[in-house]
Amino acid sequence: MTSLEFNKDTLFDLADQTHEHSISIFIPTHRRGQEVLEGHDQIAFKNHLQAIRLELEKSVRSNDIDTLMEPLDALLADQTFWRYRTEGLAVFRNPAYFATFDSPTPLSDAHYLQSKFWLRPLLPYVQPARQYCILQIGKNGALLYKADPYSISQVDAKELMPSGIDEITVYYDFEEELQGRTKGRGGMAAIYTSDDANREQKEKDHLLADYFRLIDGAIMSLIGTQNVPLLLASVEYYQPIYRLVNSYPHLHEQGLTGNFDHVQAIELHEMANQLLTDYFEQSYQRRLTQYQNQSGTDQTATDLRSILDAAVTGRIESLFIQADAQAWGHFDEATLTATLHDERQEGDQSLIDQAALLTLRNGGDVFVVDEGITAGQQPPVHIAALYRF
Repeated sequence: MTSLEFNKDTLFDLADQTHEHSISIFIPTHRRGQEVLEGHDQIAFKNHLQAIRLELEKSVRSNDIDTLMEPLDALLADQTFWRYRTEGLAVFRNPAYFATFDSPTPLSDAHYLQSKFWLRPLLPYVQPARQYCILQIGKNGALLYKADPYSISQVDAKELMPSGIDEITVYYDFEEELQGRTKGRGGMAAIYTSDDANREQKEKDHLLADYFRLIDGAIMSLIGTQNVPLLLASVEYYQPIYRLVNSYPHLHEQGLTGNFDHVQAIELHEMANQLLTDYFEQSYQRRLTQYQNQSGTDQTATDLRSILDAAVTGRIESLFIQADAQAWGHFDEATLTATLHDERQEGDQSLIDQAALLTLRNGGDVFVVDEGITAGQQPPVHIAALYRF
């Protein structure tokens, strides 16, 4: 079994797999909670396997079914596998291929038995991904992460980042605090005035500022030339002090506040994605506005046959697809001949997915949207293209 790292090459590899018994399974899964304890994900997967076996029994010999289903049955029985899931699971199986993909976002519960793997649910993972960074600061050091909406990874910064605030405290001489008092000579409690408190607070702020300057220097060395947002994750008290010493020009105006010393990267990623929703939409909105502004000209199209032709010749800059749109038939890339059917017939392919794959193979971008694509007063359409030329 192969566990897939999803990118365009992975998508193309899956698209190139062809066999009359190609199984695609998609289920939402759970990281923790009662659903994991009660095996909900396994049950959902088992239900799909039972349904697929029934479909196969209509035309496939029993021994061949067992051979095809054997790795899927083994996966179902793997308790360790089901204990450590993400938000979604995609499984692909034909007689010569078996792979899984752990999705960082939930997938709709479905399975498909076709001559090719069903890839529509995975198209969002190859949309133009907006990258960003997270700087997590605590007393014991700082961590830098690189992320996009679907993945997160820690940057190796040990050589540059301070190991913790102790690297700075050796230069400061704080008096010991004891419930609002400090020890005087002979162990007598000295009066602790508001001036003392203010002075000590200022010294602490200076300490933090010096600590943060070391971190800022590391950040500039690591990502100073990049044009990506940097999201600060720290206790609330650190935030304004860090912003005063920051020199990275793309520090996000909002931050994640709290103690993240014991927070897993995957949880930090979820919180960051929620905060940056508007940022992620910018690329799509810019392309959609371009399409809408040029709608009705020869720089756009909504006719599927025209879009398929343009996808083959690399004319498409941006393709917009409604998530649940369907169009079945055949398209010959050599002769540019398309046959469309009102309803799916045996041997038909998804022409919308074919248009998407051709667009991606020729350097265009594909955006999957929940609703129809609109331009001006025109009615919504299921598919639309913005041309390069």
